[in-house]
Amino acid sequence: MPLTVDTRFFLTHYVANTDQLKQKTSRKMAELQRETAIVPTIVLHEIHKFMYDNVGKDAARLRVNSIIVSRFRIVDLTTRIALMSAKLRCQYRDLPTADSIVAATSIETKSRRVLSDDSHFKKIHEIRSEWL
Repeated sequence: MPLTVDTRFFLTHYVANTDQLKQKTSRKMAELQRETAIVPTIVLHEIHKFMYDNVGKDAARLRVNSIIVSRFRIVDLTTRIALMSAKLRCQYRDLPTADSIVAATSIETKSRRVLSDDSHFKKIHEIRSEWL
């Protein structure tokens, strides 16, 4: 089953501060596209917001569009995902909304694996988190 990709992976890729990290994330990006990894729409929102605030609207549009036209599977926030996200936030009180949507998307798509270094995902028993 393909991974569900969190915002932190894309931001790490886009703002990599060493050639070694950029090469590592580029290899992972290619692997994720081959397996048609899952990208929740909340991730597009977070990437756009971060890039807009830090490098401008043109870069934000370019980054988000590059994900949309790639081989990633973009998954919209559905009623089932929204309700699972709410359930997770009730279970894990310190879980931010966006992270709960990413986790719920992973659960509802049967991925149950999230690519992120965010410690919030490690606390969620229903999924596994992985990093580079």
